[in-house]
Amino acid sequence: MRPIRACGEDSSMPSIRFTASVVIAAAGSLALTACGTQTASSASTAPVGSQVSASPARQPTEKQFLDILNKFARQCSPDAPSGSGAAPDPGTLPGGIPSGVAPRTDKPAGTPDVNGDIPIPVDDSGEMPDKPMQSGPPQEVELGEIEKCAAAKHAERLTTKAAGEPHTTYSTLQQTIIAAGYRTDRIHKMPDLGGDPRARVDLRFMGSGLAVEVIGTGTGLIAEPFGAPEDESVSVTEVRRKPNLDAPSS
Repeated sequence: MRPIRACGEDSSMPSIRFTASVVIAAAGSLALTACGTQTASSASTAPVGSQVSASPARQPTEKQFLDILNKFARQCSPDAPSGSGAAPDPGTLPGGIPSGVAPRTDKPAGTPDVNGDIPIPVDDSGEMPDKPMQSGPPQEVELGEIEKCAAAKHAERLTTKAAGEPHTTYSTLQQTIIAAGYRTDRIHKMPDLGGDPRARVDLRFMGSGLAVEVIGTGTGLIAEPFGAPEDESVSVTEVRRKPNLDAPSS
């Protein structure tokens, strides 16, 4: 066996006989250092993909979120102004009162003002109306026509954003909802449904009862709009869905 010479050693020098253990150690050292040619990049080897992670979706501002609500409200109200820059009348919002229709109240409707709007009568008695007593969890409520129209647009926005991508974890599901323009304070985690992650998005605003249940799948997500009580002190997580809407259709 020929002796192993150290890097840069003069070949004219007398050979030095190494023991077996020294030869093994020297060979290992040579393999690691490669005679001083090892680069810094090769010294640190991490498993492929160990440092790769999906960038979190940027949180939309409150204005950006309201712009989505207003946009769909204008599109769903036949009396909404055509200009895209004007803020909609509250009556054009999902769940609002269309122009020319009397508000839901026990008192007679007032006289339309110069804008054609009918003001909501104010109770000057100072007495708060009694709320009906309800036992058990709050129930799903029926959506109005404007709300149903807006609900379909929200559902399409969410499913389009997630199309073709697996959403098998709640984190992925939440990030997609945020990326679609919905704020985290409006997204509420729900127990998994058959092993699939689930969330509810609270879209109630100015009298609307609109909410959307979002369920992750292996190829995207399922968005199911439903009605929640207008009272926002009631969390959308507490609303009991109708039996035929509890699970996604196959």
